[in-house]
Amino acid sequence: MKINILIVLSLMILTGCSTTVPVKAKFPGVPTEMTVKCPPLQKLVDQPKISDITKTVTANYNTYYECALKHDAWIEWYQTQKNIFESVK
Repeated sequence: MKINILIVLSLMILTGCSTTVPVKAKFPGVPTEMTVKCPPLQKLVDQPKISDITKTVTANYNTYYECALKHDAWIEWYQTQKNIFESVK
């Protein structure tokens, strides 16, 4: 008698585990660091000195290359996530 109850309970447990739940994959959200806009480049004032021009050009080069690195990181992140997302389908 105990064996019959055990078999029935086992069958009930096993059939309960066979239900499937539909899973819909979502493309991951963008990291917040990558959504920040690049800062504007500095402008020269009227009648700038050579030292001011050099400082402004240097600051603009640094700003540009930081933004270029962020842009490259964005492209790499997107391609990686897209490949992972498509491989899961």
